Amino acid sequence: MKLTTIIQNINTWIIILGLIFIHQAKAQDISYPYSILQFPFIDYQHNVIDFPSDSNQFDIISQKLNRMILEGEGKLTILQIGGSHIQADIYSNVARYRLQHFYPGLDAGRGFVFPYAIAKTNNPVNIKVEYTGQWDGCRNVQKNKTCFLGLAGISVSTSDSSASFKIYSYESYHSYDFNHITLFYNLDSSSYRPVLAYSELIDSIYSDTLRGFQTIYYKQYIDTFALSLEKVDTFQRPFVFYGADLQTNDPGVVYHSIGINGASIPSFLRCQLFEQQLSVLSPDLVILSIGTNDAYGKTFDPEVYFNNYDTLIQRILKAVPNTALMITVPNDDYLYKRRPNPHTALQEKEIYLLAKKYHAGVWNLYKIMGGFNSSQVWYNYGLMKYDRIHFTKDGYLLKGDLFFNAFLKMYDSFIESKLSKNSLLDIGTNN
Repeated sequence: MKLTTIIQNINTWIIILGLIFIHQAKAQDISYPYSILQFPFIDYQHNVIDFPSDSNQFDIISQKLNRMILEGEGKLTILQIGGSHIQADIYSNVARYRLQHFYPGLDAGRGFVFPYAIAKTNNPVNIKVEYTGQWDGCRNVQKNKTCFLGLAGISVSTSDSSASFKIYSYESYHSYDFNHITLFYNLDSSSYRPVLAYSELIDSIYSDTLRGFQTIYYKQYIDTFALSLEKVDTFQRPFVFYGADLQTNDPGVVYHSIGINGASIPSFLRCQLFEQQLSVLSPDLVILSIGTNDAYGKTFDPEVYFNNYDTLIQRILKAVPNTALMITVPNDDYLYKRRPNPHTALQEKEIYLLAKKYHAGVWNLYKIMGGFNSSQVWYNYGLMKYDRIHFTKDGYLLKGDLFFNAFLKMYDSFIESKLSKNSLLDIGTNN
């Protein structure tokens, strides 16, 4: 047997023994690998991923994660879509960081970014945006605007040749570098060509006019995404930017988060380029965290909600047929800051019906929080804001840790099933 093979087998057994130790630790109520703050009103027992149908697609997700840990190969791409909870990117960033760092070598890049500040709305808390020139913004919640929108539900456009922007990480957050960028913009109808910083480091460029994206490969890693414009003809056809994907060639987890303040399911159904751009990102898992705005009102029609969600899921599966789906039940909230919202319980029922139909997983935040009117308790503990819709920073951090631990339990169950079948030797294989 070759020495390298012996070393690989030894490493595999070391990891397996570590996983067994984790199971023993769990049996003794030792938190792993990150502890969660304990509150008497949170239903920790239900902090799991439910599967009303089967978990076959999620076994594939766990297998990919397992292969990265045991063999250091492959990527797991996750996309989370939602409203203001996701645009702020506090709890989704916790999930991103935890998944990329609970085991060494799982950080594969920041993923999708957009310069929200240019559209006069808040950036994710972990990135900073600087820009120059005149820009027009458009979001999928603005029904009076006629503009093309992509997967992110937001775009910015300009005919100002002096326009530019720069995106980089805040020093207080984890800093991401990357060695290739995928730009989403109107390649076939713009009078302007994007010019990226560090042009001397560009190795090659691939353009796909049909699907509206361009990928730029660099010779080395960089940590700032900066773009300016060069006018290429005499026409006044504006440059329209839909977002960018910042990645590395390294194996690991890529966690895209896309959210628009106030967005409902119909908001994303209005995005004409949704499927086209989703197919480019090609996520292994799509997490749908939409619904609070669909149920915010005096009346709520469960059938309309189900049909809208059903249409969105069909559009997702048309673009990425083999993706796994997860639906998160919205948090308990208040209507008009005055009374608890009874509609979330109705949404919960429809979500489980959808999950059964599409073999999706469900993370039931509503039940985990404590159910009806639990947002008042979370507010009393300083975990929700006065509107009892949005969380405080501490609340979002807790929410992110809860989600990560539920995800980890799913992976843990996959490992347990391998161990129970005495398949230690093939635990890292694709079988």
